[in-house]
Amino acid sequence: MAEQDNSITVSVVAFGPLSEEIQRKQEIQLANPSTIKDLIDSMNLQKWLENGLTVAINGDRCDIEKVLSNNDEIALLPPVSGG
Repeated sequence: MAEQDNSITVSVVAFGPLSEEIQRKQEIQLANPSTIKDLIDSMNLQKWLENGLTVAINGDRCDIEKVLSNNDEIALLPPVSGG
């Protein structure tokens, strides 16, 4: 019988001011299945969602309800500000 793996590992890359709050690049282990929202909750980054956080998986922007796969790279893109 094959062993069933109930977890996935994803790479998380943070940009802008978010990279000052959390480690710029890290690997996170999550339950399988998990969504981007689950990842954000596990990292306690809900306030960033409320302020316009955009996310991308493997370079493609997507919705926070997107289900993650093992070895995905998730980019956390905070809103741009300036004048």
